[in-house]
Amino acid sequence: MSSQAEVHSVEALRDFRVALALYGEDALAALGAADAELRRTVQWLQQDRPFYWQEQIKRRRERVASARADLFKLKLQKTPEHHPSLSEPKERLRQAEASLQDAERRLTLVRKWQPALQQAAMEYHGSVQRLKDLAASDVPRAIGLLTRIVEALEAYLDVTAPAGGLDGAGAASSMARATPAMEAVAAEILGRDEPDVAFPAVSPAPEEAP
Repeated sequence: MSSQAEVHSVEALRDFRVALALYGEDALAALGAADAELRRTVQWLQQDRPFYWQEQIKRRRERVASARADLFKLKLQKTPEHHPSLSEPKERLRQAEASLQDAERRLTLVRKWQPALQQAAMEYHGSVQRLKDLAASDVPRAIGLLTRIVEALEAYLDVTAPAGGLDGAGAASSMARATPAMEAVAAEILGRDEPDVAFPAVSPAPEEAP
């Protein structure tokens, strides 16, 4: 393995730092939107739908009772001379009973899917937790590390940056300040106490003879 760090563009590191920050923000925003939608769906199935269909069952039972009463009244009006038509009230009763059965079936389905949705929600939260940790913790740490890398590289490049140049003592002083920062960053990247990356050692400039 080479012990030399080879960096071709500090600007590319800056661009990557910006892209990484945007990724973290977008990931957290998307996960937040998904969580909110999941909460709304759970509430809809656990609270809204049961209440709605329970109310519908109550109302439809009342319509069934009313249709039966109407049919019974017509039957009582039947005499040898008077034969009221029962087809229409019978059809109203049939439709009311079918509507009631549909509401009861839907309430049963809602109760059936409640535990299934809860299980799916738990599985979802477990599967995205690592991504949440990555976006909320790992990405900011990586951005901080990239910032220190860029600052260390810029300090290292400042050795030759001034237009007027540096004398030997100035160059040695600049490199002496930059090199420990670079080594500290390399150690953090590699997860070691001492980095396995070599940076040029700088000796103080020799004093000129009087």
